[in-house]
This record gives sequence, C-alpha cells and structure tokens, in this order.
Amino acid sequence: MRARVLLTACLVLLLLVTLTFDVADAKKKKKQQPATTPNADTDAPPPAPPKSARDDDPVVKRVRKLRNAAMGLMDKREFAPAIEKMRAAISDMHARVFGDARASVTDPKDQAADAAYYAQLLSDYGSVLVRDRQFAEAVDVLEDSTKLTKKLFGESHPSYGLATRSLADAYMAQNEFRKAVDTYKTLRRHVKLGLGVAHEAYMEVNLRIAEGYKKLGDLARAVKVCQKAIRDQDGQVNLDTKGVAELYMELAMALNLAGGDVAEAATHAEAAREMFRAREGEDSIEFAFSLNALAGVRMREQKVAEAHALLRQAHDIALRLYGKDHKMVHASEKTLRDVKARMDELAAAADDDADEVEKDEL
Repeated sequence: MRARVLLTACLVLLLLVTLTFDVADAKKKKKQQPATTPNADTDAPPPAPPKSARDDDPVVKRVRKLRNAAMGLMDKREFAPAIEKMRAAISDMHARVFGDARASVTDPKDQAADAAYYAQLLSDYGSVLVRDRQFAEAVDVLEDSTKLTKKLFGESHPSYGLATRSLADAYMAQNEFRKAVDTYKTLRRHVKLGLGVAHEAYMEVNLRIAEGYKKLGDLARAVKVCQKAIRDQDGQVNLDTKGVAELYMELAMALNLAGGDVAEAATHAEAAREMFRAREGEDSIEFAFSLNALAGVRMREQKVAEAHALLRQAHDIALRLYGKDHKMVHASEKTLRDVKARMDELAAAADDDADEVEKDEL
C-alpha cells in the first residue's frame, strides 16, 4: 500500500516537473509619468552624445544590420537565414578584429569596441544555434565567446555572466549535465559577488543547479543547493523577487522525491503556495504549480483526499487558462483519475475493515 501511495505521489510530481510554460509576468507594469507642459527653455531634450567615426564605419554598419536582421529572423523562428546572416556578420567582424582589416583600425578605443562586439556576436550566434537545436556547434561557439569575454572584460563584467549563462544553458540542452552544473556554479559565484544573494539572478542560477543535479540523479545535492540558497536569505524573504517562491517549491519537490523529511517538505510546499498566492494571485499557473507540489507531499503523507482536492483546484485553474485541449490539462486529468482511484480503493478498504470489526463484535 505504501509503495502505491509513493508511486502516485511521484506521478503528481512528475506532472509538475516535466511540463514547462512560458508565463508572462502580468503584474509588472510601467508607471505612467504625469504630463507636463513643454517649455522651450527648460524642457529641451539633452544634446545627443557625439558620434564617433566608428559609428559611420561601413563595415560596422553592415555588421550591425546583419546582426539585427538575424535576431529578428530568430524571433520569427526562421533559423536558417538567421544563421546565414550571423555567420556573415561574424566573418566580417573577425576580419576586422583578427585579419588584414585590423590595420585599418588605429584608435585603441575602436579596437577594444570591435573586440567586444565580436564577442557579443559569438554569444548571439550561439543563442540562435541553441534555438535551432544545433547544440554541438552552439557549445563550441559559446565556449569561444566565454573565453574571449573573460579575456576582454574579466569575470566581474556583466557580459561574462551573460556568456557563461548561455554556455551553461547549451550544456543543459545537450544533456551534458555535469558540465552544465559546473558552469552554473561559476555563474553563481559571479552573480553572488556582483549582484548579491538576494537578487533574482541568484535564485535562478541555484534553481538551474538543482535541476542539473536532478538530471544527474543526485537528489540529495539538489536538496542541499535549495536549502543553502534559502539560508543565504537570512530570513529576509522578498515575495516580489522572482525565484524565491520557486526555490521553496523546488526544495519541497526534491525532498519529496528523495524520500527526505516529509514534515520539512510540507512546510516548504505550504510556504511556496502562500508566496505564489501573494505574488501571482489564485488564478495564476504558478499558483497551480504550487498546489500540485503540495498535493505530492500530501500523497506521501497518505492524505489522499486532501491531495485530490488540491489537484482539482490546480486542474480548474489550468482549464480556465489553457482550455480543455491543452496537453497540461490532459495530463492533470489523468493524475486526477489516478488519485481518485486510489482514494476509492482506500475507502473500500476502510469499509471492509469496518465490516470485519462488526463481524468480530457479533
């Protein structure tokens, strides 16, 4: 009986873990500024910064045009022409930075700007390749981009962090989870020093490290990563910081899957539910995910009826948001049926036990 309860709990968690969604953060709105009456003397726009000769350089202008066109094509999922344009842009800039055209650039500031832009082009090209699922080439390109960015700017520069993040994501996409975890750890050190442990980026990179450990089958380390990230907050939890609630939910799920302390898992799952309720609202998919996570813990606690009620609430949210034909709705329907069947089995077993007691009394 215990094994079946654990199996169903794992199914509940699997539903939450395997389905990912791009959810817009609708709560972030730009503050409107009060209208003012323009004044020719006091409200004139500031003068534009002076243009350098590099801004009008035909090679630089052509490369920028190619790069911008490529990124636009990537957004439209037209990857083949995007890759072609990125390769042309990189070829032109490579000749300017490393080839014969280098002699035409004499200003050290322009040389540094060219090298920085070349590193950016490599990173952008790697992103296009990842989107096109050409992971092997993406890793090669992003490794070069990361090394060049580190050489140019050092580890403290934001560009190095962005390049490292892209490389780690490429490793994850290529199922090179050990390399991904190691690269995310490098990024975590960079984020901790540059942005601090309370920043959204610190939460996110710890979540990615935990995910990598789960892919490696090392649930114990995934648990430790989440626990450490939460301890780093020193009890100061900012509910508006994206990633905090996610860390609590991830810790609850990892503890549950690892067979860890069920009371601790329940505490973190309940905390995550309240955080998502406050941050996203009760009609959000994030709140539904937290209900699913808590349901998984309740199954392990053998509180099957409560788990079913949580799953029903989460299913209704998903149904309203995505409609009956969405794959997540289909998956949640199946999980609901499985848990309902388990609930009926337990009810039938309880009735049989009651009958036996009644017979014994007679």
